[in-house]
Amino acid sequence: MFRYRRKVGMSVEEAEKKFREELAKRGYKVILDFTPSDVIKNNLGVEMEPYRILYVCNPKVFYEMTKKEYEIGSFAPCPVLFYEKDGETYVAINTADDVLDIIKEPLEVVKGVIEEL
Repeated sequence: MFRYRRKVGMSVEEAEKKFREELAKRGYKVILDFTPSDVIKNNLGVEMEPYRILYVCNPKVFYEMTKKEYEIGSFAPCPVLFYEKDGETYVAINTADDVLDIIKEPLEVVKGVIEEL
């Protein structure tokens, strides 16, 4: 499977709060957060269960990665998903395994736009 996912026995809000606290202890920060469920509601008028993405980064680690591969920014910071599905809360990250097949079409669209610049 292309992700590491864990069901947690708490709400999305509680899981996010605890995650942020533990992350900070390890020198990582949430540098951006995004709530697709709000975007879906505002743009499509469709209610969906809570869905949040936190973009996580350790500035020092990121800097060191850019020394090895400068364009690593297309993969980092690391997106961490917090969502509810069927009344259960999950926290997940994507890993490299098989993800390319799933995102191939959107990547091709974005690549095409870049080529037109």
